[in-house]
Amino acid sequence: YGFELLSPAPIDTSELTDPALYDTLHLGDDIRRSLNEIEMARRRFRDIAGIAGLVFRGFPGREKRERHLQSSASLLFEVFAEYDPGNLLYLQAFEELHTFQLEEGRLRAALDRIRAQRIILRDPGRFTPFAFPIIADRLRESVSSESLADRVQKMAKEGMKS
Repeated sequence: YGFELLSPAPIDTSELTDPALYDTLHLGDDIRRSLNEIEMARRRFRDIAGIAGLVFRGFPGREKRERHLQSSASLLFEVFAEYDPGNLLYLQAFEELHTFQLEEGRLRAALDRIRAQRIILRDPGRFTPFAFPIIADRLRESVSSESLADRVQKMAKEGMKS
């Protein structure tokens, strides 16, 4: 797993070793601010509303279209959000989102482990084998007349020269 961060200016990586960066005190708030939590909860609510019987899925063999179910569940979600934010089904959508989709508990445990360890940053000077999936993904997105396999082989040959 990894990510690539591209910047037109050099990045001060010393900030990555600051333990405060991995603090989990406000993790829930950080998650809510960093993604569209409402839209994700709305999608979870569609399943919850179906199971709870709030949305009629149709008769066997004559199920309602997914678009109709989605709009009905979305309407109920908006009503609960505005008029009954304490509704158990509404709250269940957020609970399932944090527990099953975002796995907030695992994220919190991982950040706590990172915070407890000593972080060592090294510049290897060239790409390591761990970077291969990220670099290959970048190559796949770039426009070229060469195939991905040819570009990877070319990159490997250039890496062996240095």
